[in-house]
Amino acid sequence: MSNTIQAGSVHGLTKSITISTAVLESLRLQGLLDLNFSNAATVPLTRYTIPYFIRQDRKDKQRLINVFNGGGEQVYTFERLSSLNPVWRMLTFPQREEVATIMIGLTSRSVDFHNKEELCHRDIFLDWGKSGKYRSFYLNDGYKYSWSTSTKYLEWVVNPGCGPEEKRIRIAKARLMRQFKVDFEISVDEENIDPEIVLATALISIFTQWGTGSFTDTNGPTCPSPEPEHPITRPGPSPGPGDGPINRDPPITLVIENGGDETNLEVFTN
Repeated sequence: MSNTIQAGSVHGLTKSITISTAVLESLRLQGLLDLNFSNAATVPLTRYTIPYFIRQDRKDKQRLINVFNGGGEQVYTFERLSSLNPVWRMLTFPQREEVATIMIGLTSRSVDFHNKEELCHRDIFLDWGKSGKYRSFYLNDGYKYSWSTSTKYLEWVVNPGCGPEEKRIRIAKARLMRQFKVDFEISVDEENIDPEIVLATALISIFTQWGTGSFTDTNGPTCPSPEPEHPITRPGPSPGPGDGPINRDPPITLVIENGGDETNLEVFTN
C-alpha cells in the first residue's frame, strides 16, 4: 500500500474514532468501551509521575506536533514532510537530534529508535484480550507493553494471558486536554520506562486508537505529587486538662546541717 493511501486511511480512521467516541459519550454509552472480563492483578500508576504535553502546532497542524515538559518548555517535535506522508520524525528541541522514526499507517505501525543501544525497530500491533483492546509492543526485557483503548493507560504486562497470574503494572497515562484537538497530557513513571518510548508510541495511539472525541472537563494540567523530602513526624501527646503546665525547671535539693549550736542551710540545683 502506498504512503499516500496509508496516510489518507489513517486520517479517515482518526476521524471515525473521534466521531464514534463523541457519540457514545453523548449517549452515555462509553461504558461499552470499558468492558473487562480479566481477573489479572492491576498495579496503579504511582502519584510521582512526570508530565509531558503533546500539542498540534497552531500554524502547521498537519505536519508539526510539539512536545512540552511540565515546566512549559518545548523538548521534542514530531515532524513529517506532508499531510500525505505517514512517516513522522521525533527530534529533540532545540538541538534537533533525531530520536525516532515513526510509521503510522493503516496496516503498518512501528517505531525505529536511533539513540538507544540495542533498541531499534519495534512493531506496534493490535492486541485483544479479556481486559480490552490494546496497541502493544515488546522491549528488550522481553515483557509486553500495552496502551489501553478505554483507560489510556500504558501497562507493563507480566505473564500475559495467564489468568490470575497475569499482572498489569500501570506506568504511564494519556489524557485528552481539549476535545477535537491533538492536545494530550502524558504522565510518565520515569523510574520504570524511558519517556521517549512512551511519547513515540503514544503518538501512534492518538491517531489509530483514541482520536480526540472524548469529552473533557479539565481545569488544567495534573499537578504531580512532590516527593516528600523529610519523613512526617507526629506531635507527641499534649497534657490533659487537669495536668497543668509541664515544669521544665531543674530540681532543687535542700541540705540542712546541724553542727552544735549553728544550723547551716545549703541549696543545690541539678
